[in-house]
Amino acid sequence: MSDVKKGKNKKEDNIELPKLKKDYKNKKKYDYTITADDIVKLVENHEIKKDSKIKKEDLSFIKKEVTTREEKNKKIYENTPKEKNEIKDNKDKNKDKNIDKNIESKNEHKKRKKRKLNKGKLLSLIILLIMIPILAFSTYKIVVYLIETPKTKDLIKDITDNTKIKEYESEDAEIIKSDEKPNTPYWNFIKMKLIDVDFNSLKETNNDTVAWLFVGGTNVNYPVVQTSNNDYYLNHSFDKTKNSGGWLFMDYRNDKNDYGKNTIIYGHNMKNQTMFGTLKKLLSKEWYKTQDNRIIKMSSENYNTLWQIYSVYTLETTSDYIQTDFASDEEYQKFIDLVKGRSIADFNTSVTTSDKTLTLSTCHGSAKKLVVHAKLIKIEAK
Repeated sequence: MSDVKKGKNKKEDNIELPKLKKDYKNKKKYDYTITADDIVKLVENHEIKKDSKIKKEDLSFIKKEVTTREEKNKKIYENTPKEKNEIKDNKDKNKDKNIDKNIESKNEHKKRKKRKLNKGKLLSLIILLIMIPILAFSTYKIVVYLIETPKTKDLIKDITDNTKIKEYESEDAEIIKSDEKPNTPYWNFIKMKLIDVDFNSLKETNNDTVAWLFVGGTNVNYPVVQTSNNDYYLNHSFDKTKNSGGWLFMDYRNDKNDYGKNTIIYGHNMKNQTMFGTLKKLLSKEWYKTQDNRIIKMSSENYNTLWQIYSVYTLETTSDYIQTDFASDEEYQKFIDLVKGRSIADFNTSVTTSDKTLTLSTCHGSAKKLVVHAKLIKIEAK
């Protein structure tokens, strides 16, 4: 009985090579990386002892197989990490490149943003540098205006209070012959009163005084001055003090003692309603409706006169309406036709080469002029 059992145990100790090979094959199938340690474990699992009946050639097969697999595994282990490392290195490189690109992109974005900010700051600085003097000048002009306005108004009041002005009818005044048709305003206008001004007190204040001007329906009721140029009274008041509002002045080319073909008076269009500041009323229909408004009265040291308005208009700054001398009647007629054709309203009056013109000129906005033309219809020598 014991022998039998013993025999069975012996039989069990004898492991068949095919099974070992099969285990190897299965191991190979499912896990290619078999090492010598795996073989040892495999042998131990089958309890192969020294007395096991495994042939040497079989063990040689196992050793050969193991050696072959070890070599293959070695190659795999040597190559695989390298390939993986190369892939990893490439990935890392690409990642680094992407990071570098992102960093570069961010840096470029920051640079562009910085350049944009710098340009913006530079532009703002330039604008600021431009605006500072403009603002300073504007502030200066406002301050000057606020200081000068009361002075001008006080001066006007003082002049008016101390100047003797009388309105009168005269049978001795000369009526300027005209081709006016019956029932036109002209026949009513020639009946209107003249004004006479005492120039003694005016001359004491300013010896450049040459006339007194009154325009119906406006605030224009001031003395007129004249000097050797058309610049001085652009920024000097009647008392010859510096003043941006200037004063009404006659063109230096005109003869103050003998009205020519075109006598011109200039003045600023002041916002405070002084000088020619209310002359713009002539552009309104309300002013036009009142016929008596269409007469200008002027007094000088030699004459008292009435002038009938025949043209009112605005235009871009030009010099064609301030011509004072004309070579012929034909040239003067062209002038009359030019300025009369510009009028914004029909004043129902005729003008010929025998008529004398009075022109009032002032600014209208930043680039335009407001111009008024009137013809002499009544005059009386003093």
